[in-house]
Amino acid sequence: MKRKTIYGIILALATLTATNLAAQSTAERDLHRTRLIPYPTANEAMEHSLAKQRYMQPITEWITDSEGLLTGEFTYPFSWVERQIFVRIEGASMPYEVLVNGKVAGTSTNGHAATEFNITKLSREDKNSISIRLLDDRSVADIENFDKSAPQPVAYVLSQPRVRVRDIYYRTTLGMSGVVNVDLAAVMHNQTLGEKSSRLYYEVYLNDTIRLGAGHRDVSLSMYGVDTMRFGLPVPDSVLWSNEHPTHLSLRLKNRIAGRDVEFYNVPLALRELSYANGTFYINGKATTMDWAEVSPNATAEDIRGLYTLGHRALRFTAGGISEETLSACDELGIYVAVTAPINSSKMGTSRKRGGNPSNNPRWRKEYIERVTQMIYTTQRHPSVIAYFLADDSANGICLYEAYLAAKKIAGERAVFYEAGDGEWNSDR
Repeated sequence: MKRKTIYGIILALATLTATNLAAQSTAERDLHRTRLIPYPTANEAMEHSLAKQRYMQPITEWITDSEGLLTGEFTYPFSWVERQIFVRIEGASMPYEVLVNGKVAGTSTNGHAATEFNITKLSREDKNSISIRLLDDRSVADIENFDKSAPQPVAYVLSQPRVRVRDIYYRTTLGMSGVVNVDLAAVMHNQTLGEKSSRLYYEVYLNDTIRLGAGHRDVSLSMYGVDTMRFGLPVPDSVLWSNEHPTHLSLRLKNRIAGRDVEFYNVPLALRELSYANGTFYINGKATTMDWAEVSPNATAEDIRGLYTLGHRALRFTAGGISEETLSACDELGIYVAVTAPINSSKMGTSRKRGGNPSNNPRWRKEYIERVTQMIYTTQRHPSVIAYFLADDSANGICLYEAYLAAKKIAGERAVFYEAGDGEWNSDR
């Protein structure tokens, strides 16, 4: 790979002490997903704003105490009764602990990717405090030998119905005579003790004016059940997303339960068929050469636009965490992207013996797999992302072998690479 280091930032953060954090998890941590914001009305969903609304409250004001604890507030209105409440943390850049009203809601050893916590049981009507305690990162320092951005974490409190849209997926397949087949899927989750039904309405629009398809699906879910509602539609190949034509559609969803509309979504939809074979990427059936430029994950959306002006059309982000806004800028401009999991254990040497590189130490297996799969789940709706890298300069071993196998199960058509693996089998090239 041609290496061109474009951008780098190093910031420092005060830390607190924590011990034995590697691969910790919490029962209240929700499954990972790309950012998905519910809205109370179709009109508000159309605006697609990240401003405060009835079903979402961004935490914009933080108070920092002498020990570095960040504390903000959110309001639990009466309209949230009988709904689920989640907090989404993005960009913490180091291990952290989340507290709601002084009680621990969960922890994360990987602050570089978005994590959601179910805080329903810890929340109460009216005012609530939410705190983020940034923890000592020495427990993960052996695998985080990269530049770390340290802005104030981004946090959103979300309210969803007990029968909710859990996640959205889509896939595109080239058909005959200029027709493209689109397979859309919405994962529905029932978080009640009884059987529940939902009707999900969908519409797909081009330029917010041309409706390409519409319909609805019904689903019945058992207690705490999960099911996937699938629907498909044909679209012309002229709407496909690519480097030359970064066309975007919009997927509009309405979740109706017992005759009442309980949440709306307007999800950017960029369709492209992707495959990788014999060292070549095929975008919408066309062989495409990737002249990757290496970029720090700390690059902002403004930086990305600057790189686009300079002629860069393929960016490989090195190990770390990338913001939603940065990836969205790549989507909008038509830049192809490879994302790297926040793993770089180069300072630990290349030995596979006991006490050597963590990549061959089974104690790190869960942490490696978690970081790689979290990277995929939290970026998979971005059309710009066409490949994943397991790590940077981290020798090789059992942790990266199993991380590769886990990645291949969920990466779909996207390639999975690991260049520092000495040509071993755990890389698609």
